[in-house]
Amino acid sequence: MKDTTLKQFVRDRKGDPRGMVIATVIDNTVRFGWSYTNTKAGDRFNKQKAIVIATGRAEKGWGQKVKTPHRVNKALRQIAERSVRYYKGVPLVTNCQ
Repeated sequence: MKDTTLKQFVRDRKGDPRGMVIATVIDNTVRFGWSYTNTKAGDRFNKQKAIVIATGRAEKGWGQKVKTPHRVNKALRQIAERSVRYYKGVPLVTNCQ
């Protein structure tokens, strides 16, 4: 089966990748996940790890009280708009438990 997951980088002001947002269909709903590198803690961006973290959050949800960085929110809005066009007729779930 073809992987129909939409992926988009979250970039910093310089244009370097710092995170990833994804949209995927799970149980006939579109779910969103994200990851963001904590550069202040000395972490470096890793594309494979970002995809794993974002996919995990899409599958399990990230809860109601999690603060997402501003750049992640911006990218989530963009991928939500893309997913409406891409996954026609599939309901969206933005923040699931």
